[in-house]
Amino acid sequence: MSKNPNITTSTSDITHDVLADDFDDLTLSSRVGGTLCFTDGSVADGLSTQKESETTKTIKTWSKSSGNSNPLSSDTCSSPKKGSQRVTFEIVSAKTVLQGRRKHVSYTILIKRIPGLERQPGVLERRYSDFLLLFQALRTRYPALLTEFPFPKKALVGNFTAEVIAERSVAFHHLLTYSFSVKELRQTPELADFLYNRELREAHKLMKTGHFEDASVILENIFFVQEKLLGESSWPVFSTLCFLVACLNAVDNVTEAQKYAEIAVRHMELYKNSEMSVPLLILSVRLWWAVGKDKRDLEEKLQEIKQGGLSIDKLPTLLEFVLKQDYPQPMLF
Repeated sequence: MSKNPNITTSTSDITHDVLADDFDDLTLSSRVGGTLCFTDGSVADGLSTQKESETTKTIKTWSKSSGNSNPLSSDTCSSPKKGSQRVTFEIVSAKTVLQGRRKHVSYTILIKRIPGLERQPGVLERRYSDFLLLFQALRTRYPALLTEFPFPKKALVGNFTAEVIAERSVAFHHLLTYSFSVKELRQTPELADFLYNRELREAHKLMKTGHFEDASVILENIFFVQEKLLGESSWPVFSTLCFLVACLNAVDNVTEAQKYAEIAVRHMELYKNSEMSVPLLILSVRLWWAVGKDKRDLEEKLQEIKQGGLSIDKLPTLLEFVLKQDYPQPMLF
């Protein structure tokens, strides 16, 4: 399935280690020039794929233009590790988007784990106002942690120039990396909302109106986001997988539904008291049968549940359960 947004990247990536350090004008221009790709979102604003070369000119660094000669160091911006891996955020492209008579710049964020080959990064699209609201909310909650953070100011003119977009992209990357590296910020509902909760709410609304295929595209991508940030066995990931499996089964995408059900079932013992666990197990038996997979282990688990005194014959389906659920506001850790 994997219907992710169209991503345009160039030959080198902005990495966590590079952006965690202070650097001079020449270093920044070469790094940004090799990473960001500017695309014209059907708007005659002067930005195009040819404009990428403009960022290779010497431009002001994010730290200097923000009035901070000593931005957050690499020591304070080291992403938490999961085993031997680390979570990274990359701003890989920027495009102009026209909405009615107004336009804005949309930034594409990739969320990956390194080292190793990341076959399926999580993808988010956010605009300047989204980053601004996140920054203001985090600074309000923990002023001491962000008082000196040089967030790029609003500009009355020039918002669509390659120079401004490049500088903002570096700052946005730095904000996400720093926020995720600090426990207090990482555990805020504001960061969870920025990274995945808004998409979960959107998917739930689509499900309520019967648009299951559209919802499944969103849920699949958010699963990729969450499992990198939270770990595959976390409750938010299990919940998202239940919603995704229900959506995929509703549109008869049996193969994909079984694939994601297998991941959920692998961690189901952790959430055996959840209302969704037994309906997931019942649906999984049918999915295993549909794809020709041995379902005896699942049937044995269901038999154990019956022997424990739970009647499973008249339970609502997994889809019926998830449709009446509201997404929680989970913390990142």
